[in-house]
Amino acid sequence: MSLIVAVFVPTGIVLSAHVNNLLIAHHIEAFKSQLTKSSTVSTTSDLAARLLKYFQQFHSVQTLGFVVVGYDGSEPWVMGVDVKKNEVKRVNRNLQSGEVEYGVHAGGDTSIVGRLLSQPVFNPPFPLLNLQDAVDFSRHLIRTTIDQMRFEPRFATVGGPIDTLLATSDGARFLAHKSLTAS
Repeated sequence: MSLIVAVFVPTGIVLSAHVNNLLIAHHIEAFKSQLTKSSTVSTTSDLAARLLKYFQQFHSVQTLGFVVVGYDGSEPWVMGVDVKKNEVKRVNRNLQSGEVEYGVHAGGDTSIVGRLLSQPVFNPPFPLLNLQDAVDFSRHLIRTTIDQMRFEPRFATVGGPIDTLLATSDGARFLAHKSLTAS
């Protein structure tokens, strides 16, 4: 069985959050290091459960969530991890039929994406999208959210460079990723 996994924080704003006076990014690196030293992770669900357990040790009162994506063999998994609610759940499976569902899993400030996707008749045929169209659509949703927030009477909670992670049964890699620069 091959296992391809990736963990990312669904909103840029959470990356600037602190848990025990350290950035979330620091904790993710420590978690990855801990995984390397311990026994292997056998499933995407196992990785999500371990991530939840890792962050529960800090007893944080803030809302903190992650999306864990991976492939168990050839089956795609998308797991939502909610630390505050002590919850891990698979979000890409139809509970009634048990079938894998393809679509959008948005995190963070989802109000604009929710409006864009509120009429399913106008949504793309997700199971039929090729990888490039799926990447373009995901970036379109984020870019539209950033642009729309400029015109709404509230503080912008989404902005900056857009990271794009591609997870396939062959592996996970960033197509676009912020990098540090010196000014």
